[in-house]
Amino acid sequence: MKKIIIFLFLSMIGNLVISQTKTELQASELQKPIKEYIERNFNGFSIGKIFKVDEKGTITFDICVNKGKTYEKLFFDKEGKFMKKESCSHECCMGPQKK
Repeated sequence: MKKIIIFLFLSMIGNLVISQTKTELQASELQKPIKEYIERNFNGFSIGKIFKVDEKGTITFDICVNKGKTYEKLFFDKEGKFMKKESCSHECCMGPQKK
């Protein structure tokens, strides 16, 4: 019985670990609608880290932008449609990239 419980527990942890993949991208790899949205709504901001996130087949893009001491994390769907933004810390935007 103990072996079955341990196996089930490890299986659940394994599913959590592999249920999401995060791939870091370069700004040049962003879709045109995302680039245009950032240029239009975050003029003067630098693009920091960019991640393509695949969570059980749902693709999103997480993009950190900053201007001075203001840091924002932007979320887009797989078509490049803006979903939401969140304030974030400096660590979110380490290593700014060119637009």
